[in-house]
Amino acid sequence: DELSLGPKALKRGGAEINARTDELLQRLRLQHVADANPYTLSGGEKRRLSVATVLATGPAVMVLDEPTFGQDRRTWEELIRLLADIADAGTAIVAVTHDLDFTGLLADTRIELPAWQTATETTP
Repeated sequence: DELSLGPKALKRGGAEINARTDELLQRLRLQHVADANPYTLSGGEKRRLSVATVLATGPAVMVLDEPTFGQDRRTWEELIRLLADIADAGTAIVAVTHDLDFTGLLADTRIELPAWQTATETTP
């Protein structure tokens, strides 16, 4: 239901919605929790579900916040492949992340923000 909400709001057809949600559940290894309440999912499953809900609508631009956080190596690699495929198909992806491996593999452009100084630090 969570995955189909966006496509339903966009007035997509039932068959298209079912095909897309089934594909995303399989690709992000969420089939086993397809009927679960999203609040009962593990942290990694919640993260993958949040990415899947964005992907379900097929946006021209995706904005992601720490998309690889909490993923095991296998899922991290699958997510990287999925996002690479989406980018190759023409979707622009903007991601905020601390994962330098992620940016190393996917980023065309990377903007690094300076580390915040704590109240006890002084500037030279």
